[in-house]
Amino acid sequence: MGPQGLYLNKWSLDFDPTQDVPSAVPVWVRLPHLPLHCWNPESLETIGNALGRYLDTAEIKDHISYARICVEVDIEIGLPKAIKLKIEDWFHI
Repeated sequence: MGPQGLYLNKWSLDFDPTQDVPSAVPVWVRLPHLPLHCWNPESLETIGNALGRYLDTAEIKDHISYARICVEVDIEIGLPKAIKLKIEDWFHI
């Protein structure tokens, strides 16, 4: 679906597309250049919660150059362009 994405919502007989707009949606986020020692459940969840609300981590199958997490993002706020990570005395933007 490209950058627009696709979100499916449960349908009912009284569905009104002008009123039934979700306030938050799940989004898969790639984390390129993330140090390998940060590819653990605790770090990925912390990063996910900095972006929105952490939901899940993708299994590493075909991609080993980036980690991927699913976060629920508030549509009004959106995703930040970058976040600052501090790991002991190491910074990454």
